[in-house]
Amino acid sequence: MLYIKFNIQDSSNYQDFEKLYDHMVKVRQPEFEFEEEDGPEFDWGGMTQAEVDDTVEKLSTFLDQAPEERRYLAIIPAYVNEFLQSYLQVDNEKLGALGIQETLSIFNYLEFDFEVDMDKIEKLNAQSGIIEFSTGNYPFGGLERFLITLRAYGLTPTECFDGFNICTIEWNSDFEYSTTKLPERTKVYLNRN
Repeated sequence: MLYIKFNIQDSSNYQDFEKLYDHMVKVRQPEFEFEEEDGPEFDWGGMTQAEVDDTVEKLSTFLDQAPEERRYLAIIPAYVNEFLQSYLQVDNEKLGALGIQETLSIFNYLEFDFEVDMDKIEKLNAQSGIIEFSTGNYPFGGLERFLITLRAYGLTPTECFDGFNICTIEWNSDFEYSTTKLPERTKVYLNRN
């Protein structure tokens, strides 16, 4: 069982993250399909010209938006989006001409490229929690973007088991961290059954 332990800075942020967690569980279910969106419906006959113009603008915005962008906006709070944009700005500056990432790339990773089954999220106490997950695939998409996502919610990762090692996580800045392998704890953890 892979896991990430984290500190909770704000319990309302934890509740916000649970919404994303539930979405991640849902999209991993066999036979899962996203619901088709019909788009907004309007009563065109009873509108003034100003209301028609406003409605056309809303409809145009809806049609211009990709379904994953609508899911992102419905699930990801503004403060998380702001954090992820800042993270990607730093990351994009490092990448330079190699390419530009956008926040939707992280959402795509969370939905599809983080190839794990989300087994459990639990508050250990008011200040800490754990996420347990499993995978049959190595590599499974890596942990970095998931760690950053947790951090965006004010859930600061402190320890993880990545399938090979238990590591402590020390944050050097909002976006950079270092890990320290704990071989003795890893050995005990791997031999616990």
